[in-house]
Amino acid sequence: MKNNTNITNASIESAGLPKDYKHAIAEYIWNGFDAKASRVDIRYVSNELGYLHSLSFEDDGEGINHSTLQQSFGNFLDSMKRSTLKRSSYIRGRKGKGRFSFSLFATRATWKTRYRAADGNLREYEILIDRDQKETYEDSFLVDAPPTGTGTSVQLDGIFGLTERNLDAADFLDFLAQEFGWFLFLNKDQGFQITLNGVALHYNHLIAENETVAWTITDEFDHPYTFQVNFIYWKENIGDRYYYYFLNSEKIEVAKELTSFNNNAIQFHHSVYVESSFFNAYGQESMAMSKDENLFSPLQQHVVFKKLMLELRNLLERKQKKYVREHVSENILQGINKKKILPDFDNSSADQKRKNIILNILRELCIAEPKVFTTMKDDYLKAYIGFIDLLLQTDKRQSILSVIEQTLPLGEFERENISQILQDEPK
Repeated sequence: MKNNTNITNASIESAGLPKDYKHAIAEYIWNGFDAKASRVDIRYVSNELGYLHSLSFEDDGEGINHSTLQQSFGNFLDSMKRSTLKRSSYIRGRKGKGRFSFSLFATRATWKTRYRAADGNLREYEILIDRDQKETYEDSFLVDAPPTGTGTSVQLDGIFGLTERNLDAADFLDFLAQEFGWFLFLNKDQGFQITLNGVALHYNHLIAENETVAWTITDEFDHPYTFQVNFIYWKENIGDRYYYYFLNSEKIEVAKELTSFNNNAIQFHHSVYVESSFFNAYGQESMAMSKDENLFSPLQQHVVFKKLMLELRNLLERKQKKYVREHVSENILQGINKKKILPDFDNSSADQKRKNIILNILRELCIAEPKVFTTMKDDYLKAYIGFIDLLLQTDKRQSILSVIEQTLPLGEFERENISQILQDEPK
């Protein structure tokens, strides 16, 4: 039966559909996980020259209930997922664009979906959309399905501008790893998987550092709760913002909260996964977002959670400073040298020693607050460094630390290091 959507084909084309085959394919993978799938298999068939006959995506999700078909396929920019106000990583598509992504490189998309009806029986049917008539969709008769479980397969035909080489390319596999690696790691104990013609997608090569620690935190009645915390520093940007993910004892995510390092310019790509039976009492249904989407209740009000967040922030601050010390500070100092922001120093031992003191102070300041050096204008930075240099040449050198603390927040470690640096009197 042919059905009309509430928008025209031209409007769909102009609504910001993916412009790159990688992002279009990612849309279909996310649609599978949105439907509570644990497995998404990408399959393609090609000829001897590498041209694709077909491309398909198969998942083991809940399927598309026929009674909600008009709401899900009949609407655009107003997907049913949009009303899901859960603090969850499992709902990605919220505007209904994903199903039209095929039009970038295929002429037709066919959905074959199996779902469990209200009477407990499995039903299946097909949905078809043509590239040139995206304002309409056709659905087939609803029939009983064999007892093979729920799920959806999307078959794309009439492939153009996309070849086997594109899907075998290292940059495509790296893109998928960056986009989904954090999510697959989040659900690794649930067996979540993406496969390409039966070969599992790997993402471990993107993990630069992985550390697991165990903490015991007590409540106001001295009742202990154990938390397993897994920190990951990724080599590349990931397809999500940087979160603390909270998992219950069944390793299912019940909530997440942004870390404090989402607006940095130092490429500190990280995720923190926290697992504990403490979260068993907090299902996703209790995690509905308030007007302030950074807050969730009642979990956030619990004394144990407050203690946990303090420990997590301290852990992440230590990791960020370690990362800056090892990967960022030297690059920033080299940039300062190249821009000639430092004062002019001659070759005398006194000038060279003063230069080293300034560089060492800047290194510690960079570790304490790297964004200052990535956002401050060069002339301001030059004046700031020049002021420190002037104080170094007077008997006020010991006041440098207090001056710095009035302008930049220093941790105890950086404060101690700068104090030690200032003890090193130039000869």
